[in-house]
Amino acid sequence: MKTYPRTYGGLWILIAAAIIVESTAAIQYFYCRSALQHEAEHRAKAELSRAELEINTIAAEVVMSAKAMALIAEKNLSSPDKMFDITRNMVSQTPNMTGAGFTFQADYYKEKGRWFEPYSCEVQSGDKTKLRSEQIGGENHDYLSAEWYLKGLEADTIHWSNPYYDEAGAKAMLVTCTCPVKDKNGQTVALAGADVSLSRLKYIAEYLQVYPESYYSITSANGLSIIPLPDLSDKKDYHIYNEYIDATGWSMTIVVPDSVIFAELQRIGLLVTVLMIIGLLVLVFIIYLTAKDLVRVVNLNNQKERMESELSIARNIQMAMLPTRFPPFEDYSGLNAFGIVVPAKEVGGDLFDFFIRDDKLFFCIGDVSGKGVPASLVMAVTRSLFRSFSSYIDNPAQIVSQMNESLSGEGNDQNMFVTLWLGILDLHSGKLQYCNAGHDAPIKIKCENDETGDVLPETLDCNANLPMGVLSGFTYTTQSAVLSEGDTLFLFTDGLTEAENSKHEQFGKERVLKVMKEWKNDMTSQQQIDEIQTEVKKFVGTAEQSDDLTMLSVRYLKQCDNHLQTAVERKRHSLVMRNDIQQIPTLAEWIESLGLPQTLEMPINLALEEAVSNVMLYAYPKDKAGQVLVEAEKDRSQIVFTITDSGIAFDPTKQKEPDITLPAEERNIGGLGIFLVRQIMDSVQYERKDNKNILTLSKKL
Repeated sequence: MKTYPRTYGGLWILIAAAIIVESTAAIQYFYCRSALQHEAEHRAKAELSRAELEINTIAAEVVMSAKAMALIAEKNLSSPDKMFDITRNMVSQTPNMTGAGFTFQADYYKEKGRWFEPYSCEVQSGDKTKLRSEQIGGENHDYLSAEWYLKGLEADTIHWSNPYYDEAGAKAMLVTCTCPVKDKNGQTVALAGADVSLSRLKYIAEYLQVYPESYYSITSANGLSIIPLPDLSDKKDYHIYNEYIDATGWSMTIVVPDSVIFAELQRIGLLVTVLMIIGLLVLVFIIYLTAKDLVRVVNLNNQKERMESELSIARNIQMAMLPTRFPPFEDYSGLNAFGIVVPAKEVGGDLFDFFIRDDKLFFCIGDVSGKGVPASLVMAVTRSLFRSFSSYIDNPAQIVSQMNESLSGEGNDQNMFVTLWLGILDLHSGKLQYCNAGHDAPIKIKCENDETGDVLPETLDCNANLPMGVLSGFTYTTQSAVLSEGDTLFLFTDGLTEAENSKHEQFGKERVLKVMKEWKNDMTSQQQIDEIQTEVKKFVGTAEQSDDLTMLSVRYLKQCDNHLQTAVERKRHSLVMRNDIQQIPTLAEWIESLGLPQTLEMPINLALEEAVSNVMLYAYPKDKAGQVLVEAEKDRSQIVFTITDSGIAFDPTKQKEPDITLPAEERNIGGLGIFLVRQIMDSVQYERKDNKNILTLSKKL
């Protein structure tokens, strides 16, 4: 009878073990289900994105061709027969275009009758593909009443039609991209149409069948099926994924049955069984560890001491990477600087750095997301990148862009990012160029006031931009300011303004400005930072430091030359792109930001796209990385674009203008792009300088 308590105790242990095992199995089941669902979603979205990219590429090519057709047609409205040449040329030079044509308003050309629709398309003749050109408008093909024609006129801009069958021209299911053709009075006289056969889009659908039993469809903007879904009237459960195509207004859909997604669960039965056994073993192991608890605690203490020693060494190494000699510039008496980093843990992610090259001070301050060892490693990489790129690049935005590309690469698996403010100070003139990557704006302190002698702090105007490491290819901007004699530029991380006391109150920017207003004109940079650090310690008190704290003070003591104070400066803009044709949409967004007149924005965009695309496709050898720099200088009378690359020498201005009156088969391949650029821009000039191609385009405003 004395064994009963032991029996009941063993029973309770078994019950507890069974509960643990069953709980483990349930957790594993839901985890696996969630993982499989996530994988299905990831695969569907990835394939949708690939398909969207393919369609957008085709759409962009067709839209550009439609625009080019309309622009050339507007210059040749007096010659209706030239319209055939234009359509033949576009079809021959645009691989993804099935056909091209113009649909003119009724009776626009009296001699051509009520309907005039010059059209060219590819036709198969044996094993060869030929171009056919003809006037297909007429009573049997009354395009004036066709929906795609009426909708295109109503849109008065680029318009994608619903799918339809073209019985007169291509004799296939098509979608048409139309662009209005206007006369000198701005009246629409015709539509330039570029056709894409739906059969050319079928191969894209192969991307969308992510599972053998999944379904897919492509639907037009008005809900018409381009690739229809099968009948889904059965009682199965489905997961549906959608993607919207910006260029055409279409939508793509992938439908995957739940039975397909979770089929893998049947294969996990063995794994679940193994995990249940492991759960029982874990229970036994826990009992064993309880008996050995004292030894484990001793071992943990030893490990802790070793980790603390290693972290102390890491802290010393990290601090040694930052500037440690103050005052730092013995040869530059007109400059004073001081910085400090106070990590919240043994090691941190804040940084500052500066050095002088070619009588210019290169300096920065940054804050890595997160804390501890991971942040400290990213901090070390960021500081090395700053030193590396600043050693030969003089443009802050380009330096930050190069750093961003390096930090956004495949090695950033933890998705860590860095906020950074980078400046370049000309020590002769006091001119400051800077670029901000999501960091707090510095404070400029003017230490002279003729009337009161007070210190005047003000926040430097900074564009926010994205932090580095978030988005590869992001375009950063350069800004400028001028420092006068005695001015101070105070840089800091959010560990200063967000320092908290025991009541969870933050130090805040207002307290920082209040301290600065009490500064003396003859204070050094170190004295300035020491005073702020003292005030922060008083405010925080005994509260634990929650974030890394970094401050950098730069005092410019040499008087600024008067000739830098120009009354009117020309506005300059720049854009750096890789030789990747997929970056062309970035060019359009940049041109839109220049504030050009609406009537010039589209033609200039077309000209620059032609010129930049030519560089991306032909300047650099295949599979070799390169850059294209596009700069714009704008005043009230004109805008001048400069396109610079370091690729193979090529002068596009020496190319002969194509004779667009000749049939397409008698014309040389190429030459139309530079022809369009010359037609749009007022001046096109080329020079080869310092092993770089420099193409200058100007346009009067």
